[in-house]
Amino acid sequence: MRHKKVIGRLVTALEVVLLAGMVLLFFYLLFQYMEEGEQAVNGTAVEIETDGSEEDLSAEKEVSVEEDSECSDPLVQPMGEDSVLIRVRILDDDYEKDLFEKITVTAVNGFTVEWGTYDDAYNFKSGGEREEESETFTEYERDERETAAVYETYESFMVTTEELQTGEALRLIPGDGGTIIVTSLTRADGSPAYEGELYIYRLEGGLALVNVLDLEEYLYAVVSSEMPSYFPIEALKAQAVCARTFALLCMEDQKNKKSMADLDDSVRFQVYNNREATDTAREVVDATCQMILTLDEIQYYSTSCLSEHLEDLNEEQAFRRFLAEIPDEGAEYGSAWVRWETEIPVSQVLEWLADTYGVQADTLEKISVESRTGNGQVQLLQITAGGETVEIEGEYAIRQFLSPAETDVKLMDGTIVSGLQLLPSAFFWMEIEAYSSDGKNLADESFSDSERISGDENLMDNEEISGNADEILTDREGLVDDMAAEGDMLHIYGGGYGHGKGMSQYGAAQMAAEGASYLEILEYYYSGSD
Repeated sequence: MRHKKVIGRLVTALEVVLLAGMVLLFFYLLFQYMEEGEQAVNGTAVEIETDGSEEDLSAEKEVSVEEDSECSDPLVQPMGEDSVLIRVRILDDDYEKDLFEKITVTAVNGFTVEWGTYDDAYNFKSGGEREEESETFTEYERDERETAAVYETYESFMVTTEELQTGEALRLIPGDGGTIIVTSLTRADGSPAYEGELYIYRLEGGLALVNVLDLEEYLYAVVSSEMPSYFPIEALKAQAVCARTFALLCMEDQKNKKSMADLDDSVRFQVYNNREATDTAREVVDATCQMILTLDEIQYYSTSCLSEHLEDLNEEQAFRRFLAEIPDEGAEYGSAWVRWETEIPVSQVLEWLADTYGVQADTLEKISVESRTGNGQVQLLQITAGGETVEIEGEYAIRQFLSPAETDVKLMDGTIVSGLQLLPSAFFWMEIEAYSSDGKNLADESFSDSERISGDENLMDNEEISGNADEILTDREGLVDDMAAEGDMLHIYGGGYGHGKGMSQYGAAQMAAEGASYLEILEYYYSGSD
């Protein structure tokens, strides 16, 4: 009996050991499975190479794959096309006119000028018969081909409206690895050099100039022109993705239209080749190659007034309180455009009313903000003069009407800027500064210094607001509705520079300086976009 008990205990012990071993094996296999799953999530892949032998089939080679967080982010994805050509219409020195009387070009590596015609969709057709010969073309050696008329020069070339007939076109092809310099144009860095090909179309009103080049080459010159090269790299990467997305959307919009170009080189689209492409710009464009935002609309602008994620500033008093707040030191990468002010003579406003809307008046009866967006942008401006009321709707139209072109704009750091064609932004509020016949500011006599909540002392020098803000704001707002004579001034207090939609470029720089990646920057500005 005793031996049986011992044997029974041994059997039981063996069963326990066996069971424990099975449990350990189970957890070991589970751990291995989970570890492999974690490796797959972290970007490690297993690749099997084989030439058909049994030995190769059983061999596993672990390969490290660089994480591509861009591709895993639903907001940013590859565009899916290896090479895309974009057509850019080139404007004059002031970015106002799109037709020229004369175009002159040169190139270090030489270029070919090919004559032809174009159809109603502006497709270039090489060669054909000319009704008249041009003296200009006789200066260059003609390369005889079956249908094409080709002229070569290694120094310079000039064409005028008199030398081409309506419906004719020229195609300018640079030598290997070269660019074509348009010497009749002036940009910030001098005469601009263009990658790709140039097309000159003879229209009824003059010569149109179009640059056709690879999209990535185009972006080198956009990033250089749109954002300072000293900005943090991650901000520049965000700019590159935005610029690529914007360009592709413009191309898509023009796909089925009979248009000469997809966009032009001005701020109406995005600035192109005002600055020479820098090494930094090439670096960030290459680093984000083909990456785009998965949005149907993309916008960006210079500087925010710091209200981009606020939705409670549609009321006048709330926006005025917000704009009176002192921005954090270094906000928007230190841009002085965060706060600004300007004065426009009432006489100028009355003149604009007469010129633009045909309203003739000697006094301004009322000018007021009737509607704001949730983040404070003015959307509807109402003006009454001479018994007539005019409503101006939309931020661009409002900024254009209140253009400070003939006055100065004072920035937060005291910098004075002159000659702006648009009000810096539509994030502003205003009041009438009434003056007596002897030049005294009547507002200064009506309100004590402690009650004033506007003017240089407060917004520019950061003097604290005192008194009952609600009462003061209501009283001051009444001045805007009072009759204003020609000697009075419309004082405008604002913040930010640009249309205020999408990504703030200086805001992106600030985020990058604080350690944000370009994906985090894009997420911050565009994650709520429709």
